[in-house]
Amino acid sequence: MLNTYPDYYKNFSCIADKCPDTCCAGWEIVVDEESHEKYKALKCRYAEKIRSLISVDSDGDRVFTPCGNRCPFLLDSGLCEMYIELGHDFLCRTCRQFPRHETYFGARKETGLSLSCPEAARIITESPEPITFTTEEIHADIMPTAIDPTLYFTLIETRKTAINILQNRKFSIDKRIAAFLELSAGIQSLIRKNKLSEVKEICKNDYLGTDYEIGSHSGKKRVLAKYFNDFRSLEMLDKSWAHSLDTAENSTPASPVGYEWEYEHLMVYFVFRYLMTAAFDGDLLSKAKFAAVSYIIIRHLQAKNSDDKSARITAMQKYSKEVEHSQLNMDKILLLIKKSRYYSIDNLINILSEE
Repeated sequence: MLNTYPDYYKNFSCIADKCPDTCCAGWEIVVDEESHEKYKALKCRYAEKIRSLISVDSDGDRVFTPCGNRCPFLLDSGLCEMYIELGHDFLCRTCRQFPRHETYFGARKETGLSLSCPEAARIITESPEPITFTTEEIHADIMPTAIDPTLYFTLIETRKTAINILQNRKFSIDKRIAAFLELSAGIQSLIRKNKLSEVKEICKNDYLGTDYEIGSHSGKKRVLAKYFNDFRSLEMLDKSWAHSLDTAENSTPASPVGYEWEYEHLMVYFVFRYLMTAAFDGDLLSKAKFAAVSYIIIRHLQAKNSDDKSARITAMQKYSKEVEHSQLNMDKILLLIKKSRYYSIDNLINILSEE
């Protein structure tokens, strides 16, 4: 199997109790079948406590019974009691893997770090150098998937072109994102018409050389209000998130001057994580629009402390934790993006022209 990952992937190591947030609170921790069998067979003084703290939630999943909104094994020190007692190998799959994410495409696999982890967010935005990717052969079982190979390789070509556009530092980050959206719209049209053979040709277009029309200020304000209303309608892990969105909506977005590469890395993160998932549903454009609107919302969230890098990273991380780590939220926002005219390419580019 071939595995592709970004250059920063292997730099991650959990900082445990030194972390400014915790991945052990705010959401349920599902106990996978392999770990459950391991816990049932475990013979030690700690085994009964583990078994007593596993329950079944309303969706029928086995979970660690939360204590308030915290994992029952999370100590006041910020450390994991199970890790202390039994070590890393006895953590369930969710806890062993987070913040790593994996996507399988048959004989190919892609792995990365999730922005929702503070330490991962720091690593993703740490270096000013363009992000690169490594593909290597690994020994792993092939995961069968029902994807169209032609579409898959079309998306590989698309993503390569998209990342080249986003990393072209001769242009502003907003211009690069606008060009990326135009590329995605063009290729989505070819996917819809089943003209995948024309993708290589369209990838050669000079999207960065295009002048984009700028709309009215009042129109932009109305569209931006729609975006924030949609994000407020999502399920919230932290009640303070609604206030953060309210404050951000009425703020002047953070200026990218001096650290545009952070936003470049942010966009490359979204492109790497989501564009290839269009191999499963053929919907490339909604993923591209999600990346762009995420950039817009995050820039507004950063407005209050835009000169503080740690605050900028925290805004990215909180956004990711609230939006990306709820499948319900991701499904809802992608559907809104797909169905609502407010998320048109023209509207997004108009917002970008003011950002």
